[in-house]
Amino acid sequence: MLPSGLRVVTERMRGSHTFNLGFFAAVGSRWETPRLHGASHFLEHVLFKGTRRRTPEQISAAIESVGGELNAYTAKEHTCFYTRVLARDADLAVDVLADMITSSTMPAKEIESERAVILDEIAMHSDDPGETAHELITGELLGGGLDKPVIGSPRSIRELTRTQILGYWKRRYRPERLVISATGKVDHDRLVAQLSDYEALAAVRPTGASNGAANGSARPAGRPPSPVTGEPVVLTRSRRFEQSTAVLAGPGPGLFDDDRFPIGLLSIIVGGGMASRLFVEVRERRGLAYGIEAGETSYSDAGLWSVDWQCAPDRVAEILTLVRQCLADLAEHGVTAEELRRAKGQLAGQTVLSFEGPQSRMSRLGTAELHGDPRSVADLLTGYDAVTAEDVRRVAADLLAQRQVLAVVGPSTALRPLRRALTA
Repeated sequence: MLPSGLRVVTERMRGSHTFNLGFFAAVGSRWETPRLHGASHFLEHVLFKGTRRRTPEQISAAIESVGGELNAYTAKEHTCFYTRVLARDADLAVDVLADMITSSTMPAKEIESERAVILDEIAMHSDDPGETAHELITGELLGGGLDKPVIGSPRSIRELTRTQILGYWKRRYRPERLVISATGKVDHDRLVAQLSDYEALAAVRPTGASNGAANGSARPAGRPPSPVTGEPVVLTRSRRFEQSTAVLAGPGPGLFDDDRFPIGLLSIIVGGGMASRLFVEVRERRGLAYGIEAGETSYSDAGLWSVDWQCAPDRVAEILTLVRQCLADLAEHGVTAEELRRAKGQLAGQTVLSFEGPQSRMSRLGTAELHGDPRSVADLLTGYDAVTAEDVRRVAADLLAQRQVLAVVGPSTALRPLRRALTA
C-alpha cells in the first residue's frame, strides 16, 4: 500500500509476454443517490474524453498503436479501467491509465456527446429481452441499492450536470478507494515506483470526510438487500418478438456466504450444461426450448439464483412447472453420488480454466482486494469439494421455500397459468 492509501496487487506469470493492468474503483450504481443515478457509468465514459496531456484520440491511439487493448466497465459495486499490452509497453499502459484517472478535464462538449451515447445505450439495453427480464428481477428482489440499473435511467442521465459528475469523481476516486492490479510479465517494484510519481492520485482527494468506507463496504439505507420472504410475483413486459424470454429467480447467497458452494453445484446439476437435469428434460426429451440455464449472481452481501430460458409464448408455463418440479424433486430426494461427483469435476474445471489467462487473473486479483476477499482459487476448490449431497438437497429446499419472481419479456401472454404454475 502506498502512503496515499492506494493498494497495488500483482502476479508475475512465468512465460507470459503481456502486461495486464486494471484500475479498480470502489464505486458503482449501488451507492448512487436518486439524483446521481447513473453517475458511475457516466463517469466511466467521460474519463476517456481527454486529460491535460492527451486528447480523447491520443488516449486511444497511445494503446492501439502498440497493438494493445483499452476498455472499462461499470458494475453495481465497482468500476474497472483496464488495458492489455506487450510487456515492453508496460510503462506506457500505466501512464495512460493513471493519466485518465487523475487528470481528466471533462470538457462540457464531451459530456454532452457522451450523454447522447448513453441514452442510446439505455435504449439498446431496453431492446434486449434478457437484460430487461433481469432488470425486472433485480428491481423486485433486491434492495440496498442493488435494485438500481447500473446504466441509469433516461431521466437521471438527462439531468446529470458536469458539476455533479466532476464532484462525484473527486469524492469517489480517492486513492484509498482504488486498487491497482497487474499480471503477466510484471515488475512489482517498478509499478509501485511509477504509481508513486502520480501525486495527482492524492490530489484528487478533496478536503472533508469520505462518502462511505474506503473498501466500498458502506451500506446505503433502505430495504434489506435480498428479502427472503414474500408473495411470488409474475412481472411482464410486452415486446413484438417471436419468442418469450423468461427468468425465474429467488434470493441467493452473497459473496462470502458458504452456501455459495452448494448453490454453485446445484446450478450445474439443474442447468449447467447439456447433461443437466433441465436441459435433458426441457430440450432433449420434450423439445420445448433450444436451451435452459441455471446460475447465480453474487454481490458483497446478497445475491440471486436464477433459471433462464427462451421459448414460444405458449410454452412458458409448462417449462416453469418443470423447473419447479425439478427443484421439488431435488429438495425431497436430493442428488445422486454420481451427479455430485460430475458437478464437482465440472465446476472445478470451469473455475481453474476461467482464471487461466493473465487478464482474468488480473481481474480476480483486483476485485478480491477491493472487496476484501482473501480466498485463493485453491480455497474455492476446497469449498466446492467439501459439499455433501445433503448440502445440495438443503439449498434446493431453501430455494423452493423462499420468495420467487418470474419475469417474462415478449409477446403478451396469459398471466393466470403463470401464476398458477408459480404457486403450485
